[in-house]
Amino acid sequence: MVVALLTIQLVQMLGHLVYPPPADFEFGDPEEVREFISTLPVGSILFVGAAWTLGAFLGTLAGALLARSGPLPYAIVVGGMVLAGAATMLVIIPHPWWFTVAAPAAIIIAAFLATILAPRLSPAQGTAE
Repeated sequence: MVVALLTIQLVQMLGHLVYPPPADFEFGDPEEVREFISTLPVGSILFVGAAWTLGAFLGTLAGALLARSGPLPYAIVVGGMVLAGAATMLVIIPHPWWFTVAAPAAIIIAAFLATILAPRLSPAQGTAE
């Protein structure tokens, strides 16, 4: 989960460098945030989706690679937590309809793809070292 959170934070920081919010912007004011979101360019919103998707993918992959068991529990836990956080943000702050549909789907797909990739990247289990 740490890998997922760090990934999300880093990608969103990069998004703020590319698309900086106004200097006088108040993130604590929900109405101001709603108004700000409605004026954002598509690229800025895509950074958020990329952060959530990459966070779910790398977090699930890291958990699965460190585990001694199969990757599915990590996809459920990490992907589920990223999905829950994204859903909370989508409810609190209205986003474009296409993003509200695409972001959760991308998170689920990313966690699933990490479960497929993880066994291929792990050393064979049960071999003598």
